[in-house]
Amino acid sequence: MATIHIHPKAQFAKKNSKLQSMPFKVHADCDANVEQYFNSYVKTTKDNYFKSSFRGYPLLGKEVPVPDGYVGLVLHESIKPITEKEERKLRITNTFSNITFWNWDKVPSKNDSIIKALEWIEIAEVLHSPIVEE
Repeated sequence: MATIHIHPKAQFAKKNSKLQSMPFKVHADCDANVEQYFNSYVKTTKDNYFKSSFRGYPLLGKEVPVPDGYVGLVLHESIKPITEKEERKLRITNTFSNITFWNWDKVPSKNDSIIKALEWIEIAEVLHSPIVEE
């Protein structure tokens, strides 16, 4: 089994990123001007959802908070391991407290995987907390 080492980077430890989870993968490994080409076109609906598009396809989004007591971390791995058994070294580049979750042309709901995973954290805490007798 591999060991994962996470090294904090002091100058980014307190920065709060605007994280977006998109329903697609872009096959590129470069920076994108998200503010200019995406964020500036996002509209808020009357139901507090977000509406936008990517390459002409409609997107609907919702801001989902990280559970109380947790902080989301953005990690970067500069050297990828060749095998699964090698040690991995990750650096914290940013933090986040909310995720904007997007779906293709449908409102994000409790049935979506990220929303379920974040809810499971709270359920797991209750399941694994000690039972207090009254």
